[in-house]
Amino acid sequence: MSRNCIGFDLLPKDDWEIFPESISLENKIGEGAFGTVFVAKISVKDISKAGKANQILSMFDIKEDSVINVAAKLLKDGANQSELDDFQEEISLMKGIGYHKNIVNMIGCSTIKKPLCLIVEFMENGDLLQFLRNKRSKLSTSKLNGESAVNFMYTQSYQQTLETTISESCTSECMPYEIPLDKIGLITPNDLISFAWQVAAGMEFLSCNKLVHRDLAARNILVGAEKNLKISDFGLTRRVNDELNYMSSKNRRLPIKWMSVEAIFDQVFTACSDVWSYGILLFEIVTLGGTPYPSINNRELLTLLKSGYRMDRPENCSEPMYDIMLHCWNEDPLQRPTFTELRERFDKIMSQGDSYLNFDIDEKNVYYNAASFNSLPAETDDAALEEDIFQKPVYIKSVEEIKKSTEEKFTSLNERYTNQLSTLCEELRN
Repeated sequence: MSRNCIGFDLLPKDDWEIFPESISLENKIGEGAFGTVFVAKISVKDISKAGKANQILSMFDIKEDSVINVAAKLLKDGANQSELDDFQEEISLMKGIGYHKNIVNMIGCSTIKKPLCLIVEFMENGDLLQFLRNKRSKLSTSKLNGESAVNFMYTQSYQQTLETTISESCTSECMPYEIPLDKIGLITPNDLISFAWQVAAGMEFLSCNKLVHRDLAARNILVGAEKNLKISDFGLTRRVNDELNYMSSKNRRLPIKWMSVEAIFDQVFTACSDVWSYGILLFEIVTLGGTPYPSINNRELLTLLKSGYRMDRPENCSEPMYDIMLHCWNEDPLQRPTFTELRERFDKIMSQGDSYLNFDIDEKNVYYNAASFNSLPAETDDAALEEDIFQKPVYIKSVEEIKKSTEEKFTSLNERYTNQLSTLCEELRN
């Protein structure tokens, strides 16, 4: 990586700093609005030299003399000042997030030499959207115990059978249901419920730390080797600040189909708007990577959402699960569940073992045949639409401030109607 350095920066060195000579870039695994992500290798000894990074490393069971895989996000060549500022903002924010098992944790950064580099945990199975789509593809072609996986209704007891560990002496005569789940590469509804719980737990941590993610979607959730999920991509994340507002950056497309009504129309972002996005994420999980609002363009969607339209229940989704989605999409932010309530709800679902969804999936459904956000080119009128939104200042508010504002608005309206009623009564008396 050192040969890529094109100069020096005056950013102060801190306890997160890892020198670029210590990082060996390998395969490119992704590209974002202003950065490229690589798999990289780094020795634990080099990580240990960074004080803060060493604290994070101590939470993992890693030997001191080992070399580990990390993900390195590099600022792209030719980045403008605005993109540089956004990238530095992301690095600065990640330094203050803290550790959580369902958050992609920062390992370190390189800010002394260009290009700027953010180093985080490496997640072996990539992003959740592609992971789900790959599993759906296998479900559509696999047969399990002589029955099509597409039409097979999994139960908790059957999943336990699937997960049975076969002994080393097992021969080719083993029945299909004796093969461990990971070896046949399938996924169960219980896995999906676990995914929903893990994301809720990670978002609960962020919201409790006064952070609003603003881009929660399956494409920004990463999957580890043991189906552990971690929330990633904090490029749009901001801390709650009831006093300040700022103009939105134009360096990345707006994820309009994941945004709440108040975020779209008023540019107000809270933990409640993240809950709306979580409801869209639940749709992505339940449909194994289906595209939300597949036949509706962004401008049409704005009109529909304002009129109260919400996505229909997916065919393989139970009414109770769909009710959770609808609750997340309540027009009133204060009527949506909190992430703590969502985590507790999925805690209960997992303990009960009820069937909240199945894999009776019809691949002909329109949401399985629409382009995803990252692969879809910007719509022709998106530029004008986003320009309208960008002209408004962005507000990152606490739920308490929203409650206070709502109460003040209600009090003001109540006083107004009371005065009008008093005036009317006075006129009638005269």
